[in-house]
Amino acid sequence: MTFLPFLMGSHYWISRIGLATAVIMFALGFFIGIIRKQDVTRWYRLATYMVAGTMAFQALIGLIMYAIGLRPHEEVHLIYGLGSVLALPFFIFVEVTARKRPAMGSYIWGFAVLAGVLIRSILTGAAT
Repeated sequence: MTFLPFLMGSHYWISRIGLATAVIMFALGFFIGIIRKQDVTRWYRLATYMVAGTMAFQALIGLIMYAIGLRPHEEVHLIYGLGSVLALPFFIFVEVTARKRPAMGSYIWGFAVLAGVLIRSILTGAAT
């Protein structure tokens, strides 16, 4: 399988870049929402959607690797993978349906949860 190194490398690097992005987005959300006491900006929301899409793409890569026979070091990695896909959409839903503004707190929590899930996912995922 000539594309296997590409899949494994992509899965590895997207997880690390995703973790760094989650931490940066958490800090930026904290700055916008807590320090400056402002609401979610259009660009912040767009970046959040892009991160959520990237996590879905990451899970797709993982599913392809699982389907061709690669297994994570620990099976719980699959649960953390699902968690990384579901974390942001849940908090996006909370934010866009919030009646009280500012609703930046949803994104702050969402990126904190995503960072935690990604850390656990990385620690349980070394393919065997």
